[in-house]
Amino acid sequence: MSERNRKNYPGLLIGRMFIAITLNIILQIFLLSFLILITNTNTNVKLWLQNTWETIISLKLRIHFFVFVSFLQGIIYCNNYLHRQPYLKNRFLKLQHIFTGQNLLRGMLCILMGCNLVWLHLSLKKGNHNLLIDNCDTLYGSCLIEEHYFLLLGGMWTGFYFFLTTSLSNQRYFQFSIIPLTKFSKFRKGIYSMLSKITSISLWPVIYFIIGYYLLGSYIRDFVLSITSAQIETKPLDNFPGLLNVSLAMYLWLYQSTLIFTSNTTILLLEVFLTEWTPLEIQPNNVFDSHISTITLTDVLSMDNIPMLQHLGYLDLVTLAEKQETRRRILFTLSQPGGHPYNWNCIIEKSLNFINKFSDELNAITLKAKEQQFASSASTLTTSMSSNLSAFKSEYTYHMRKLVTETIPSVNESYVSKSPEIKFLTYKYIKNKWDLLISYFLSKPLIYYVFGEQDDLKIEYALFKAQAVIWAAEAISSLAIVSLKEDSYGIVQKDLPDIFQALLTLKLTLDKLHKSNILIKKPQNSDKCIKQMFNSLRNASKRSLYRITTGFEDYINDLKLDSSMIEHLQPFLNYKE
Repeated sequence: MSERNRKNYPGLLIGRMFIAITLNIILQIFLLSFLILITNTNTNVKLWLQNTWETIISLKLRIHFFVFVSFLQGIIYCNNYLHRQPYLKNRFLKLQHIFTGQNLLRGMLCILMGCNLVWLHLSLKKGNHNLLIDNCDTLYGSCLIEEHYFLLLGGMWTGFYFFLTTSLSNQRYFQFSIIPLTKFSKFRKGIYSMLSKITSISLWPVIYFIIGYYLLGSYIRDFVLSITSAQIETKPLDNFPGLLNVSLAMYLWLYQSTLIFTSNTTILLLEVFLTEWTPLEIQPNNVFDSHISTITLTDVLSMDNIPMLQHLGYLDLVTLAEKQETRRRILFTLSQPGGHPYNWNCIIEKSLNFINKFSDELNAITLKAKEQQFASSASTLTTSMSSNLSAFKSEYTYHMRKLVTETIPSVNESYVSKSPEIKFLTYKYIKNKWDLLISYFLSKPLIYYVFGEQDDLKIEYALFKAQAVIWAAEAISSLAIVSLKEDSYGIVQKDLPDIFQALLTLKLTLDKLHKSNILIKKPQNSDKCIKQMFNSLRNASKRSLYRITTGFEDYINDLKLDSSMIEHLQPFLNYKE
């Protein structure tokens, strides 16, 4: 464990995150400079450029970009790629997760970002546009500028709305390109897709805020007036004529679109840099040196607590298996001294365990519905049988009648021998009663809606690593095929039955889940993404099985496979699957 702690696993990602955030700051400076240039339009070109430059290098812009953009967005988004998302199996846990300390900090930062963005854009205009309170024109004292207060409150609402939607949203998948693209091509494609959706995405927060301000705006305004000792000399905005002001609504929509665009651009740049393929060391320089700090491919394949690193590991593995003969040669060599297939054994063990664990998770989800149907009958049967268990054992053993009289033990020996059995039956009885009580409460619709475990959420959480499973299946099948020509030592042959077993189990599990109605029970917003990922996984499992069965078609009978496994492989051998 201490060896794992010495290796800086997050260091592989932190450098890329720093580059992504730096480029995001440069991009935001460029966009804001263009906005300032348009805002300060003047017939005097020299004065126009001078005012623009002074605004760009002002202190408030430096504070905005180097504090609010780099620091706040770094905290909000980078943490999602360095830690695994928790499994929230019901709506109550989702609500509880929002009020964790880390999430509350993220919420406060999002609200602060929304308010700061509106203040920054208001301050770019001339006059008192960045002021919330100014001297009154008709009254004595200071007055509240409700239009600016309205826009600042709208920016805070946008930050809160963005935080709420991202916290309650379902599992986010890492967006890896199917076809390798350059970073600029990925960014351009993401920007085009973002611009086509941002209009509708930012429209709903505006509508919600206008409705909320109409209902609660007067209470919040009175509170602000009471703590600032200010007055209001214009007609309040919390009415239909005030809220139907097209200019005010357009400014609100523009600021909310800008905040959402800035946040999505940060996420896009992070994914562009983090999802880039990274070649990893296959083996350390010295296998027997326990103090080595080099991060190898084997280490990354088992990084469940940092899913992005695990995805990059399997991306490198499938790239190695399909395109890099030089690195495959290292994989198929024997360690010296010793002559053991150290590299191959480590990688195939991690890959097969990863696929088998994923198949077990999906199989457990599929069997859950059947277990729930027979839970009540099985618990009743177990309780009735437990009461007659001692009498049954006293007369028959293994369905045979006792022909020899049994000596009666002493009181102390009887207590010692029956005490574990009594404790076990008592525990089982209490557990069955508790399960029946939980099942009774969950049978109520309202309680189940809040506390019931949702199968679609469990599938969504399991499919979070579907892309890595696709690469694992593609990699081991491709490595098995190229081993026919490149594996001069025959080290892959001993693992061929396990490879066939893992790929076939994965395929059968996916077919079983496809035949069930779990995927179409509760359609949600992410349903399309789930089905797309599931179909890609099914196709990849079939493709891997076709690849390995056709490659070893002449040697199937020599691999010592089970008869049931050969029977399931016949459709692939006959090209009828």
